[in-house]
Amino acid sequence: MNGKVLSILLIFLMVGWAAAGGFGLYEFGAASSAMAGAAVARAWDASTVFYNPSGIAFLDDGAHFYGGVTLISSTNKYTGAEPIFHNEQHQSVDRIHHPIGIYFTYQFNESMYAGIGVTNPFGLGLEWEENFPGRYVAFNTDLKSFYISPVFAYKLNDSFSISAGADIVIGAITLEQYVKNFDDESSNGLEIAKSKIEGSTSPAVGFTLSAMYRSENLGFGALYRHSVKNKMDDGDATFTILDTYAAPAAASLLTDQKVNGSLSFPSFFAVGMYYKFLENFGAELDFMWYKWDVFNEIVLDFEELGEVIIPEGYENSIQFRIGVHYDFAENWQLRGGYIYDKTPQPIESVSPLLPDNDRNDFSIGLGYTLNKWQFDAGYMLVDFGERSTVENEEGKNHNGFDGSYATIANLFFVSFGYHFE
Repeated sequence: MNGKVLSILLIFLMVGWAAAGGFGLYEFGAASSAMAGAAVARAWDASTVFYNPSGIAFLDDGAHFYGGVTLISSTNKYTGAEPIFHNEQHQSVDRIHHPIGIYFTYQFNESMYAGIGVTNPFGLGLEWEENFPGRYVAFNTDLKSFYISPVFAYKLNDSFSISAGADIVIGAITLEQYVKNFDDESSNGLEIAKSKIEGSTSPAVGFTLSAMYRSENLGFGALYRHSVKNKMDDGDATFTILDTYAAPAAASLLTDQKVNGSLSFPSFFAVGMYYKFLENFGAELDFMWYKWDVFNEIVLDFEELGEVIIPEGYENSIQFRIGVHYDFAENWQLRGGYIYDKTPQPIESVSPLLPDNDRNDFSIGLGYTLNKWQFDAGYMLVDFGERSTVENEEGKNHNGFDGSYATIANLFFVSFGYHFE
């Protein structure tokens, strides 16, 4: 295995570090999630710490707790492209992901409010079955982000509030892949090792700014969350050498070592408008813009193998969210919503790591209040449709692993809250 082959192996090994960031999450409160996350212009509970911190100034007087979890299950199918993979089909391993949203708010006086939230806005993962032919590109990926977000809001008058806050962010990644020697005479290369990279990042700090206007029937909101760049120092890259004739050469080249890198989470801007059409019926429309082009390239520095630069070419993207609520009884509320989510992932970066596509999401949920208690639950269907890396009969994938991906995700969310008067 010469130096050229080594470079190819490392690019295949570490391409996941950047691409995994394209998997954004927004479901951190069951009430708002059931309305498709359209909650920038109206505060329904303490989860407004995440959706628009200015909204804590419009909650009922006193302190508020709100917390819950989202259970995410997805089905990912791959169909290989001719002529190499002969339309063979493979499926991902069933896994449940469970991002959380936990919040607390406190009122100091008629004008000053504070809150704190813990969420996981970027993450998830994907694991393929053992015989998956693309396991040298991605086999098992798990990315987590933890945002600890203290916020402060000031109520300028009865209808308008502003806020500022910080995001204290840490990240963790696990990436398992197989390594191939593509100089081997076999048609698709020889698997020589299994790699595993694990690491966590040092804390990094970002910020949020927001504003909200609210009257009895009308609401406007805006939110900006700044990007955060986390650095990973002394991550562990380990290699299990497979029993092949190339094992001695592989063992001399692929030795366990430390790896440094960085993980960037994008900034985004959201604006929304809410209108109450009837006493018991209202709707909100939100627009969001994500600065995903922070994933133009990723630089990784291995202790022994040196520096690797990985092209990704992610593009900025947008979302539209619309949510409605209908209060059909004194203590009961029915909710629903729709999201159009344009993918930031170019066709060249679509891979088994975390294949993405333009999404259509549909949500529904139910809420119930009992004195100081609030209980919310809901469901969201995320339809990625099908996306191929073959265009005009030409394979576009960076790694030469072409085919089509079809993904369906099911999200179940539940939250409860309590009002401390």
